[in-house]
Order: sequence, then structure tokens, then C-alpha cells
Amino acid sequence: MSAAPSVLPFPTTPPDYHRIVSSTLQIPHDPQTSIPVGLLACQRDPLLRELISTVVSCRASQSPPPGNKRAKKDLKNPTPAEPLVEVILHDTVLFPEGGGQPSDVGIFTSADGRLWNVVEVKRHGGHAVHYVRVGEGGIDAALQAFTVGSLVGIALGEAGLSRRLDHHNSLAENVQMCMHTSQHLLSAVLDTRDLPTLSWSLTPYPTPSYVEIPRAMSIEEIISVQEQANRLVFEGRKVYVEVEELDAETTQQYRGPSVGIPADYTGGVKRTVVIDGVDRSQSVHAISSSSVDAN
Repeated sequence: MSAAPSVLPFPTTPPDYHRIVSSTLQIPHDPQTSIPVGLLACQRDPLLRELISTVVSCRASQSPPPGNKRAKKDLKNPTPAEPLVEVILHDTVLFPEGGGQPSDVGIFTSADGRLWNVVEVKRHGGHAVHYVRVGEGGIDAALQAFTVGSLVGIALGEAGLSRRLDHHNSLAENVQMCMHTSQHLLSAVLDTRDLPTLSWSLTPYPTPSYVEIPRAMSIEEIISVQEQANRLVFEGRKVYVEVEELDAETTQQYRGPSVGIPADYTGGVKRTVVIDGVDRSQSVHAISSSSVDAN
């Protein structure tokens, strides 16, 4: 008799993954207060797939009309041209686009049990704004479903999981997290060879991700970089988050592309993802370097 196939449990985030290093910084508990980007549930626990939260605000989408001057980033990833409402919640498991990482997509369940597609999440100032497809019933029905103070279920859903899951990874973790961690690990190895990362792109499948460096590498360099990156992966370097509070003066100090805090960010926290002994960066990452397939 053949043995029953074993099923690996979905991995969990270590309890020391999220570390608040400022003694005065606290996660807001008032359900009518939006937790700022930098302290969201998807950033505190990158493997969390669903939760229940409270609506802080909801309005018809105020997407810029065609023809307005828009940033290059917005032109590349425009908000879908369809009836939407913008919903801000107390907390969310859906990651807003940022730090080079694409937005999550997911599903809302309103109090009446109706399902709503979240087609994009963006950061506005310090808030995560969910763009929710209106569907049947129009804008008015959506605004009524997401009245301030109402409870909403948030989940990645099948589309969100498909976007996240890396089918080549036995841990079935977030492909975007793994790719983002891979990029920072690779860039750290390249830095030791005086090959700084000029730019990089993490895009949804099937578009390939890339790292731009100032010159072509020799075969010997490629082999050496691959060996060192693989060694760091096999060592299972711990990945964790350090979060600190920012006052107005300190915020200005950390502005700019080299430290990763956008000019329009108003969340009041600086979040740094640390690959132990390798690199420090922002956004959502795998929980260990061993979660990354470097081959």
C-alpha cells in the first residue's frame, strides 16, 4: 500500500520578524484610525493572507482624468479605467505598490456577505488606499456597503494568491517577496565587486525582472557572484524588519532614493528590512534567505 502524500504546512512568520525600535512608537488600536504604511499587517506579517478590519473612509474614485500631467510611474501602472471606490481601512493584508514591488490584488467581503474585487492598492501620503471594483449596483451601492465604521473581510483570494505564489518554491511563499529579497541579496553581492545597482524592476509574470549594473560581467564574475549568492541562500540568513518613528526633521534627513522614503510619504515611520549581515532595504520580503531559490 503506497504511503499517503505529505502536505507541507504553510510557513509562519517568526515572532521576532517585526521589531519596533523606537520606544515611543505604537501601532494605532483605534479602529477609526488608519494604520500608516510601514506598520500594516502585510508588513508586520508578510505571510498573513486574511483579516477583518474597519472602514475608515470610502469615496468614489478620484483617479486623474486622461490628459493630466502624471508621473512616469503612474503612466506605467495606471489605475484601471472603470467605476471604482477608494477605501481606506484600519489595517490590511494587501500590500500597496511601493519600494519597487507591485500592488497586491484581493477580495473584500462586506457586512452583507457580498464579494468585491480589489484591483489595486496605492499609497496616498501615509495611507493604503484600496481601489475596489463597483460592479452591479453602481457607485451608490458600493458607498453604502463600505460606510465608515463597518467591518470588512480582506483576503488575497485566488487571484491574489496566484500573483503571490511561486510555484517553483517548495515553501509556497510570496513570489514578489522572494524576488524582492533575491534582488537585494544579489545587489549586495554585486556591490562587493564595485558593481552598484543602477536600477531594477520587479514586475508581475510573465515580464522578467532585472537588475541594471554599469557594465557587462565576465563569465568568471558571473560564476563567482552565483556561488556567493547561493552560499548566502543556503546559510539561511535571517530576514527581519526594524521600524522607527520619524519626526519632521528626521523625515527630511531620510528623504531621497538612496534611503527609499518617497517625498510624499506622511506615515511618520521608517521601515527597514534587514537581511542579516547582507543588506538593508524597504518593502515586503521573504522571512529568510533560505526561502529564495538562487539557482
